[in-house]
Amino acid sequence: MTTRPTGLLGRRSAVLAWTALVAWTSVLAALVAPGCSMPRRTPNPSFSIAKEDAQADLARMAAAPAQLERPRIVLAGIGEPAISSSAIIRGVAPCVTGTVVELEFFNEFTFDGARQKLLREVAAALAVEQDHIPEVDVIAFSMGGLIARDAAIPDKAGRRLPIRRMFSISVPHEGARLGGVPLGLPQGDDMSPTSDFIDRLRRTRRAYDLVCYARLDDATVGEEFAAPDGEPLWWVPTPSGEWAHMAAFSDPRILADIARRLRGETPHSRPPAAPLPQ
Repeated sequence: MTTRPTGLLGRRSAVLAWTALVAWTSVLAALVAPGCSMPRRTPNPSFSIAKEDAQADLARMAAAPAQLERPRIVLAGIGEPAISSSAIIRGVAPCVTGTVVELEFFNEFTFDGARQKLLREVAAALAVEQDHIPEVDVIAFSMGGLIARDAAIPDKAGRRLPIRRMFSISVPHEGARLGGVPLGLPQGDDMSPTSDFIDRLRRTRRAYDLVCYARLDDATVGEEFAAPDGEPLWWVPTPSGEWAHMAAFSDPRILADIARRLRGETPHSRPPAAPLPQ
């Protein structure tokens, strides 16, 4: 079962707004990280599967999907109309069966508001009260991962999202290269590496498994910020002609690795995780 929230803006206006955000961000990215249009082809010895092989592996898993016990929560980034979450579901959902709850945060402009929406809509989708949400697995893109980490911290009433495993794709765990740059989103300041919000996430002990993915030359988040300090980062090079950040959520190498981990199979990413290339 896939549950999608209602109340999205009209598809046309949403896509237009998203296109404008992407255009503005790309201009800023070009200013912040010149030369990013020529991505490095550095292979990752710890995560060396080719895109074609990953696509074939996704097809293999889709031919024999595995039943999962826990619900999966798939989260888009803030400020985009479910483009990333839909791509993640298209890639991973055929490989497994069970409940999927998809959430976007297109109309949310603060992390607190996004957190409240996440808890509210997950509880509604699973037909439980907010203080009785069962353990879930989370797959999150970009700022969606920060929302999930924030929601995993109990509030004053003890409500939280009980995460068992979280798979993060290009999430600014340690802030973002563009954090603090005026993008027109209030969360911009919160994504500064020195913000109180990021510091709070750093200081809070995680009680769940966290698996972090990124692509090289991410001018938006920065692959160096895509995993909490001390956590392994499973990175892959960005193919020529693709934007490192905005296409990470549809990269078959990342999606196949997540699907394998969900199914309990040996992942393509093998420890020890290779450091980022210099």
